[in-house]
Amino acid sequence: MLGGNAVKDTWAGRDLPVLDATVCLLEDSYMVTVSDIADRTGLDLMTVARALETLDPTYVDFRKTTTGGDPRFWYVLKATPDARRAVGQWPTPDSLVESLASELTAAAERETDPERRGLLSYSARLLGDTLRDVLAVAAARVLAPSVGTGTTTAAGTTPPDDRAF
Repeated sequence: MLGGNAVKDTWAGRDLPVLDATVCLLEDSYMVTVSDIADRTGLDLMTVARALETLDPTYVDFRKTTTGGDPRFWYVLKATPDARRAVGQWPTPDSLVESLASELTAAAERETDPERRGLLSYSARLLGDTLRDVLAVAAARVLAPSVGTGTTTAAGTTPPDDRAF
């Protein structure tokens, strides 16, 4: 608390729903207005505009037109890759590892052959627990291919030493 005022968490109740609606709407249109997003989320125009100001530029390209302060026609031109990952449209390394482990667990539960069921279950535990960190690094490399001739990934990070594999 600073000065007796608690900082309000806006991510779950405002920013994420606005971001999710924006990304979905941009699938069908080259731009979406604050009004479009407000209609989709049920939030009022000013709440949507404040969320978009917060999300710009990391998650969206938000543009304000000269409307005398009326946000109805302000618009989002595009969503960033970070936005698509935040709403689950694109996988993150961790979500990919989690999904693979879950799918293997589900396959093990459906398997009728005891030996195969055991191998699938063991594989799910390996991926989801024992090898999770190493697999997340590998998934990061697959999801963010190298840029240019160097070893820096598109996310701007240098991959760990290959000997980790």
